[in-house]
Amino acid sequence: MEVSMLTGPIVGAVIGYGTNWLAIKMLFRPLKPIKIGRFTVPFTPGMIPKRQEKLAVAIGEMIGNHLFTKQDMQQMLLCEEIENEVAKKILMVLCSKNTVKNFCLKCINEESYEEKRETLKEWISEQIKNGLIEAGIGEIIAVEGGNIIREKVNGSMLKMFVTDGLINSIVEPLGGQVQNYLQENGNEKIVPVVERRLNELEERQVKDFVEDFGIKQEILEDKIREIYRSFVLDYMGQLLEKFDIAKTVEEKIKQMDVLELEKMILQVMKKELGAIVNLGALIGFGLGCLNMVL
Repeated sequence: MEVSMLTGPIVGAVIGYGTNWLAIKMLFRPLKPIKIGRFTVPFTPGMIPKRQEKLAVAIGEMIGNHLFTKQDMQQMLLCEEIENEVAKKILMVLCSKNTVKNFCLKCINEESYEEKRETLKEWISEQIKNGLIEAGIGEIIAVEGGNIIREKVNGSMLKMFVTDGLINSIVEPLGGQVQNYLQENGNEKIVPVVERRLNELEERQVKDFVEDFGIKQEILEDKIREIYRSFVLDYMGQLLEKFDIAKTVEEKIKQMDVLELEKMILQVMKKELGAIVNLGALIGFGLGCLNMVL
């Protein structure tokens, strides 16, 4: 009699447990539709394989539009911890023992660096030559040279023979020759000087420039923070608008293998899904007991 009384609750518990277990399994299995001729067996494939694309779209929109927005990214980047870390890292690089050349090579490759260095050397040399020509260095030499000669002969017997006309006849052609020489051979003389100066500049440490300008590290760090905040507020938003988070998440989920997706979901919800199965058994057992009473 006692055994027969327990039969109903036990059967109810087994049915409740089995149906919930099967329902959870049917979320993922079967992986592909099962066909009998042209007829597709209902509930195949499982709900998640069948709705994977729609699930991907929904999750992508949820993350991109609600959980990880442009404002969230800006708020995260502007938090005090990250801001401090960025400022300290940049300051450390600027005030490190790296030479100017090594610092530049961290930004561009050596081949590009050498090309830009050569271009800079030629440009500086050309600017110096053109500057000297435009300043009329030949005329300056002629005028100043004439003045020096006049000072030397002034008060001496030579003043009777070295007249202004004679002086001008000497120095004026000299000034013209200087101008012509610079025009034709200026780069040849200026480039080696610029090359030596660039070599010296390359071997200087980056921190020397900071010290030369008399900038304190505290002031420099504040300025770095200001630039960083301005960049995040003014430009990060534009970058994030080009970076479609929702679409990226959607594509990632679409590309995921169903078994991998199943494993991920079960890892997160293993206890909860187990509780649902056990709850089915408990409800079935309770209904069996209620049926027995009624």
